[in-house]
Amino acid sequence: MADRISSKKSGKASVHITGMTCTTCAATIEKALSETPGVEQANVNFASEKASVEYDPTKVDLAKIKNTISQMGYGVATKKSLFPVGGMTCASCVARVEDALSSVPGVISASVNLASEKATVEYVEGTELADLRRAVRNAGYELGREIQALEDVTTAAQREIRALRNRLIIAIALGVAIMVIGFGPSFVGKPYLLWALATPVQFWAGWRFYRGAWGALRHKTADMNTLIAVGTSAAYFYSVVAVLFPGLFTTGGLEPHLYFETSALIIALILLGRFLEARARGQTSEAIKKLIGMQPKTALVIRDG
Repeated sequence: MADRISSKKSGKASVHITGMTCTTCAATIEKALSETPGVEQANVNFASEKASVEYDPTKVDLAKIKNTISQMGYGVATKKSLFPVGGMTCASCVARVEDALSSVPGVISASVNLASEKATVEYVEGTELADLRRAVRNAGYELGREIQALEDVTTAAQREIRALRNRLIIAIALGVAIMVIGFGPSFVGKPYLLWALATPVQFWAGWRFYRGAWGALRHKTADMNTLIAVGTSAAYFYSVVAVLFPGLFTTGGLEPHLYFETSALIIALILLGRFLEARARGQTSEAIKKLIGMQPKTALVIRDG
């Protein structure tokens, strides 16, 4: 089984992006895409969560564009489907089918298994399945109807919501524990316990902020992730230094103040906001899809009474 990436004479794609929280996020992604070699024009719309990209397939492909967005700390919602393939007899047939599928505009990658006679195709929203069948037919093979939708835009959105929910639960639980212990009576090892509780919140629950900030830094820009990462890191690492070297901060015989609860609760509250936003956006999207589905497929026209 092999994996090939699409290439074609001209490239234009509409990519659904997940994880954006403000117009600055959209501007950051747009700047990163525009700086990618081979991308001729990029426009990111925050409201629709979509990026319209025009590119030169001889220099860049959709897989690279997807990777660029992922490195910025955002997700790309693609569709992945499984199709039966007829007429294959050898490994060279596999290569030809993969090349045919990969040549279709909108296809990110195509992987064909000779033993199972099935093709796994990853493509962006808006790609016509009829174009996939036509390309395979022109190569001398037959692509059957979709057996299974392995992933779609809705699945990707639901996965993002689940990931946010899991990180939110941990962040809130540990954040509350840190606050309760922090305001409670002192005991031996208390600073180290607070440090241990704050670390998973900072670097696991808050990992997406660091990833987004690093992606923005690589493209010489800043966004909300940068602000969150810098702010919470300042509180966290100040507290770490205070735990390891309390003598640097001791004045009048008092212990240095720790801010682990500050960084943890900030991360928890921001994750809460993003979770609620993602869930509301998903519900709105589903409502719009149901509304569109209510449109009549046929219409009866009576002329002249």
